[in-house]
Amino acid sequence: MVRYLQIIISLGILQLSHALLESIPLPAELQECYENRSYNVTPSPEMAMYIKNMCYRHYQLKQMAAGKVWGGEKLTKEGMNYINSLFRRLLREAEDVEKSKKDGGRQKRQTTRRFRQEVRSPGGFQAYANCIQRLQNETVEPPSARRNTYQTFAAFHSGRETILRAHDGPAFLPWHRIYLLLLETECNAPIPYWDSGLDYDMVDPTASILWGPLFFGNGDGEVSNGPFQRIRTILRTPIIRNYGTGNNALFTKAGLRAVLSRRRFADISEPLPSGSIYNLEGHHNGPHVWVGGHLAGLDTAPWDPVFYMHHAYVDAVWARFREQQIENGINPETDYPRRARSGHRRNDVINFQPYFELVTNLEAMGNRFANLVTYEPFPVCENNCNNSPHLYCDQVRRVCISRIRAQTVQANSFMDMGAARGASFSIQSQSLERAMARGPLPIGQKFGRSPFTDARNRPDEIGTASAATQIRRAGSAVRSRARSSRTRGRREVPQNSTFEFSHLQSVSTMDRSLTNTFIMDGEIDLKRWAYIPVRVIYSRSHNPQGVDPTLSGAVDQSSDTCQITKSGASKVFVASSGLNYYGTYQEFAIIDDRQPVYSTTTAIGIKNPIYGEGEVLFAAHDSCGRPCRPLCLTSIGGHREYKGCAGAFKITTSSPQMYSLTYKDAVTPDLATLNMVDSLTEDSMPPITFVCDNAKTWPLEFKPLLNPIK
Repeated sequence: MVRYLQIIISLGILQLSHALLESIPLPAELQECYENRSYNVTPSPEMAMYIKNMCYRHYQLKQMAAGKVWGGEKLTKEGMNYINSLFRRLLREAEDVEKSKKDGGRQKRQTTRRFRQEVRSPGGFQAYANCIQRLQNETVEPPSARRNTYQTFAAFHSGRETILRAHDGPAFLPWHRIYLLLLETECNAPIPYWDSGLDYDMVDPTASILWGPLFFGNGDGEVSNGPFQRIRTILRTPIIRNYGTGNNALFTKAGLRAVLSRRRFADISEPLPSGSIYNLEGHHNGPHVWVGGHLAGLDTAPWDPVFYMHHAYVDAVWARFREQQIENGINPETDYPRRARSGHRRNDVINFQPYFELVTNLEAMGNRFANLVTYEPFPVCENNCNNSPHLYCDQVRRVCISRIRAQTVQANSFMDMGAARGASFSIQSQSLERAMARGPLPIGQKFGRSPFTDARNRPDEIGTASAATQIRRAGSAVRSRARSSRTRGRREVPQNSTFEFSHLQSVSTMDRSLTNTFIMDGEIDLKRWAYIPVRVIYSRSHNPQGVDPTLSGAVDQSSDTCQITKSGASKVFVASSGLNYYGTYQEFAIIDDRQPVYSTTTAIGIKNPIYGEGEVLFAAHDSCGRPCRPLCLTSIGGHREYKGCAGAFKITTSSPQMYSLTYKDAVTPDLATLNMVDSLTEDSMPPITFVCDNAKTWPLEFKPLLNPIK
């Protein structure tokens, strides 16, 4: 009998390579991206997360662009023609300006049309607000598209290869410059710029006059006042914000000085070391995440009109940088990095095709576009803060700052006496309550971290989930199905298409129910998902002095680099991301941080192979954002053991079946056994294990362990 069992186990081992979950190498493009980005870079959790997120996103978007993975529907033919007409008008204007300059003439109307002022300067805001309101009531696409003109324009920034070529590289600035010019062409009015540094220097930036009916409307939850209160997303929901949340900071004077201290375009453009204070795109991330809500998502940010005013300031900083280059004898038209990744190289076409004529990244750097815009000087005390009644000079610090909106003064009269800096005021409102009641926002990928953080910020009470199908597809067929399926499929699991949970957010949502969207290749159908158990082994990190707190009694952890809840409960987030299918799923495992080593098991959703073979990438990180190392089940010397791997698997219908059709079945049968570190039986070993510790190595160095876990 024993011999018979040994034969059965051996056959199972021999069939392991043909099992449902077969460990596979990383796709060559992903592996190359990991190696290039980590070469000659000191390993760190922040950089590891940055590289992993960026490389996967680029890979996924390339798959979408090549038609290998579902990426949503494109704009209609009418929408393309509309964008194309704007671009032709823009080119004609650029040509007229160039000709006028060569002939020694003046720019006449062009300068007045594109004179961008700070949003609070006299006359700077209203024309733009009027345009946005008008576009909400017009349409250039057929009724079946269910988009107004503003939504058509906003959808241009969403999904597929657009994000790939518009972010995380030197094309970021020229791409968005063209995008702003196109909107201005439609509006026949300049886009004001939002200098968020004027708000950062306030005691409480959320009290700025901007976040009221005179300008942006409220920033706490659903936008219910101001000129943008009637804007709706393609989900027919209001614009949602959650200002003053997350780790990111608004633009700072220190950040501006750092960027303007550089000389070359490559010095302020990605790729740069994580957290570089010279990274203009990094500083740009700050206000996106600080405002929160739709503005925090790469696919959804343009739904909020604040997007364009924020990017106008980024462009203004670049314009000043170009002026300094000219003063230093550097030609900004040709100063483009010689080495850049695909899509961001100087002669790569900006991803505005197939909507209009081809323009390369280098061409978009040219003076013919730069000369179309002039900027009002940044508000400073020396120019009386641009004579704005909504700004004033702080005589002590000699900086211009925003005035407080009237409602805030009435509700918080103590602010007139000068509240202490460093603590954000508590925000409670019906708008925020309504936004929270909707659950996590389905906005998908969020913008990355900024070089500076703001200790005054609060945790994000709303949270995020994978981008809704409608946001990527913008069609009407899935909309009704999405509503009913989301209701049926709701369960207590978190979901985000990235792994960029902040430590504070992770801990603060310990008792909060979040939701996976269950989108699989554009369809929301629970039957398309299967579940597998995933083992997590957590090793508590030492404090900065290298001391384990339990070894020396009560050790002061006040300066610990990773503060967890005092209860000892913490989370490890595990996610699956499709490599040849569109679908992401995230779950968390509760671990006891008081134990030196702790092991537990959770379950993660993957593509059900009866709907086609799939390839999936697993990843995990702890509540402090530190990546965990994947170990895959394999056969070593006739025994099933774990060894270092890429965390990539092929999913097939071959035997033995290593998955379950429900979450419960994936963790229930051998739950007691799976939670034991040293007593796993070979027939109950999960196909993948994550080791979460404080190793000073890249988690993407897939080298076999010297002592494999058995």
